[in-house]
Order: sequence, then C-alpha cells, then structure tokens
Amino acid sequence: MTTDPVEILRQRNAEVEQIRGFVDLTEEAKQRRIAEVNERAQAEYEEAIEANEREKAERLERSKKAVFRVPIPATATDAEEAQIHAAYRAAYNDVYSSTAFSESPGEAQEELERLLGLAERSGDKLLARAAYHRAIDLGAQSVVDAYLASRPQKNRAWESYTAAQQEVSQSRDIGHLFERALTERALNTSPDGPGYPAAG
Repeated sequence: MTTDPVEILRQRNAEVEQIRGFVDLTEEAKQRRIAEVNERAQAEYEEAIEANEREKAERLERSKKAVFRVPIPATATDAEEAQIHAAYRAAYNDVYSSTAFSESPGEAQEELERLLGLAERSGDKLLARAAYHRAIDLGAQSVVDAYLASRPQKNRAWESYTAAQQEVSQSRDIGHLFERALTERALNTSPDGPGYPAAG
C-alpha cells in the first residue's frame, strides 16, 4: 500500500477510468465499482495519514529521549543508576533555582553560561548536562550551542530532535492543513462531478 496521497489519488483516478472503459458493465455496475474504489482510496488515505502522524510522533519521542536521557553505564547496578539519577536531579535543581527567578531571559542565559563554564572547567558532566537541558527549556540557544560544540554525538541527537520537532510542527501548520483538506476534497469528489480530477 502506498502512503503518498498523490499516488493514492492517481491510482484511484486510473482505476475509475478503467472501470468507465468497461463496455460490458451497466452504468449502475460501473457506479457501484467506482464507489468501492473511492471508499478504498479514502480508507488508504486515512490509514496513511494516521501512520505518518504516528511515525512522526514516535520519531519525536525517540529523539527527545536521546537528548534528555542521563547516560548510565551499561555495567551500573540498580543502586548506582539510582545514585546517578539523584545526582543529576540535584544538579538540575541547582541550575533551575539559579535561573527560575531571573528578571529577564538574558539574565537567565548569562547565569546558564556561567554555570556551563563552571561545569566545563571542573569537569562536572552532570552540571553541564543540567545547564544544557535548562537552556533547552528556556530557549537559550547560545548555551545549547556552547554545550554541543565539543560533543558531536550529542549534537547529532540534538539535530535529530529539532528536525523531528520541526516535522511535527509543520504537519500542524496552516499550509499543511490546507493541502490535506484539498487532498481529502479530491478523494471525496464524485467521479461524475465537475470537480473530478483527471487521471494521470
């Protein structure tokens, strides 16, 4: 089954034209078959849209986890894992407290830059990650960029995350919704009506 709406329309139009060409069928039989083709095309389209939206949401969720996950060594015991998470939460709470009552976004960004600098100088990976995560939350892109500058693997995860976010956002924008409405209209247009698109 194709997932491209244009291809679904094209296939539907081709099938309708083929049915119209059957000389041994009555008009009533042709209309019945055309109605079946339209129904199937509409169902394929709806299934394709649902699958596409589900895939985008899953990709966003996976990429978000990759960005915000606290790395745990594969050999860590459950107790060690709990300690790492507790240490991260403490670092994040410190970062959050330092920026929560900032009078402006610029002031919060300066504080995040200071905390990230401190973390980088002292080798405090959890504090650096906490500053990075808080910078994402606050939209402090310069801090995000500074954190990612020396971390190519984390930068790739960030790029995947932002691409997935953009993809989900674009699927909800007015242009995409308008395009979808036009496709649905074309699929719902009666093959005998004036708005029926030509095959091919």
